[in-house]
Amino acid sequence: MQLVIERICADMCDFYDKFYANDGPGAIVYVPRAEDEKATMFYLPVPALMNALKDFRDRDMEGPADVMQKAISRAESLDIAKEALFIIQDEQFMSLVHYKRDNDGRAILV
Repeated sequence: MQLVIERICADMCDFYDKFYANDGPGAIVYVPRAEDEKATMFYLPVPALMNALKDFRDRDMEGPADVMQKAISRAESLDIAKEALFIIQDEQFMSLVHYKRDNDGRAILV
């Protein structure tokens, strides 16, 4: 699974750079099993991450709220030349992937 996540993130870094340039700091969300193919990947800039955080907290969904809180914190301090940020969401859980481009090109799960 780790290798699959690393490969997906490596392939998506160019998209991340474009989204970041257009919309500012944020995270790419990848939903592999979304019913609508267009909803499998989208970008959430920090204001949208904040809205998602509030929504998850309002619904007492602490796991996803924690992921959003970490995503906001990381997105606001990211070095775009060396890093990218992804949220992987499936039916059972959500995880934050902080991808560091320097070093060995490894994805670091947060």
